[in-house]
Amino acid sequence: MKTMRKIGITGTIGAGKSFVSSLLRERGYAVLDTDSKVHELYRGCKELRAELAEAFGPECLAEDGVNRAFFVERAFSDKSVRNKLENTVYPYLTQAVQAFFNEPSGNIAGNEKPASQPRFLEAALLSRVPEIVGMLDEIWIVDAPEGTRLERLVARGMAPEDAKRRTLDQAGICDAARFPGKTLHMIENSEGTQSLNRQLDSLLGG
Repeated sequence: MKTMRKIGITGTIGAGKSFVSSLLRERGYAVLDTDSKVHELYRGCKELRAELAEAFGPECLAEDGVNRAFFVERAFSDKSVRNKLENTVYPYLTQAVQAFFNEPSGNIAGNEKPASQPRFLEAALLSRVPEIVGMLDEIWIVDAPEGTRLERLVARGMAPEDAKRRTLDQAGICDAARFPGKTLHMIENSEGTQSLNRQLDSLLGG
């Protein structure tokens, strides 16, 4: 029986990994966006919310999730705060990812592919969660020149200095050395949708 390939999609901020994920969804593949999943956990996981309140104080929480301003202000200025937040959240995210890969194909909304078809995981900071990396068979790294990535971030409404800071903060997170023993594929995202689709055709065997 053909086994399901578990594939991670990653890339630094502005590289376009979410757009690659959207193209895969259009083809009928199941893709879990870990950023969305984390915010879902912030809203609905009572155990996680209790741990966050204990670790950072109740002011870190909001009714619809977490107090984003609280964490943005502290996490970017103090790596120990960011590490503490990640160490609190990532065990819950790891459980959610495992559940996604174990879920019967027909139970995943919008998935039109049989159970043996690849499933994808979109994660910006994938290399920071070795437990999740260990689940994956392949990792697709989406990349684009730094200038292109910065232009995209500013076009989204991000201040230029914030875009540069976010880019520097993620420097090196997608280096091949961070994924030892994994099959890696690079996706170049600087030449438009047609180029991306050709690369996906090749990677998917289509």
